[in-house]
Amino acid sequence: MNYLLLRYCGIFFLIALHLGASSPNFKLSWPTPNPAFARGLGYSTFLQKTGPDKAVTSGAYGCVRNNGYKFHEGLDLYPVKRDRRGKAEDSIYAAMDGVVSYVNSTASYSAYGKYIVLEHPQLNPPLYSLYAHLHSITPNLKRGSRIVIAQEIGKMGNSSSGYRIPLERSHLHFEMGLRLTDKFQNWYNKKPFTSKNRHDNFSGFNLVGLDPLAFYTKYKNKSISNPIDFIRALPVTVIVQVKTKNIPDFITRYPTLTTQTKSTATNGWTVSFGPYGIPLQLKPVEEMISEKEKQIKILQFNSNTQKKPCRRLTTQKGSEFFPTEQLQTYLELIFGL
Repeated sequence: MNYLLLRYCGIFFLIALHLGASSPNFKLSWPTPNPAFARGLGYSTFLQKTGPDKAVTSGAYGCVRNNGYKFHEGLDLYPVKRDRRGKAEDSIYAAMDGVVSYVNSTASYSAYGKYIVLEHPQLNPPLYSLYAHLHSITPNLKRGSRIVIAQEIGKMGNSSSGYRIPLERSHLHFEMGLRLTDKFQNWYNKKPFTSKNRHDNFSGFNLVGLDPLAFYTKYKNKSISNPIDFIRALPVTVIVQVKTKNIPDFITRYPTLTTQTKSTATNGWTVSFGPYGIPLQLKPVEEMISEKEKQIKILQFNSNTQKKPCRRLTTQKGSEFFPTEQLQTYLELIFGL
């Protein structure tokens, strides 16, 4: 065993055992009371599928919806306790120590419904975690509140704007990842949206998730000491050169995802993106970039990723490759283009 299944007030949590240099140097808890993952059980014991005739994997991360054409940013986790009407009664718990960065208590404001975003500044890099479709949020939880691992932060539910999640499919949508910019509103103002940005820097547009199940598995197996180990092990999907003198706040927030230079002055950046567009590294270009160069230039990409039907990052026109709309959005957000 390389983890501890800890029982507290009747709830089970997955906590790493700190036994040697290879052990994780942070603590991680499953966000629901379901002990199935910690016990090594299969997907069907904790993932909420999108319908009775759908595959269990439709509740997983990746190109798992609409025959692989629709991307899912996190995990959907089903309840282990319901009332007589079928309403979920599970509490939701913080995955790690952190700070409340955002609380949306009005379900109709977002497809996430009622949701909470925590940021975890003690990590390298400081990931966010997101808890969505909540029935309720723990009273007095507000921005700036300090949170400890496995602290109750809400109740599982089926809240959402637009699409109605049936009561029998109540679940927690759980994400982990990186935030692209502190200036999301500037980007939002340039777009033809008809409604206002209600979520500050914590709109789904500005959050890029990694695979939580893969992250938890690496943690459970003691394959990582910190999240940076997980991120550095991800395969590079595409490398892009961006011609700009802008210094992104991304590198201030995540300094271990950039290379250090003597000067911050630069006329461009090369950016490596991992699966589905998570930024892996930003590197300033030290040589001059010709004025004739395009603002965004695809330097390299993994052709195997082009075979996936969703979240492609490059598209081909003739003999040239260009960023898809998804990758273009990420670059606009990171660099303020």
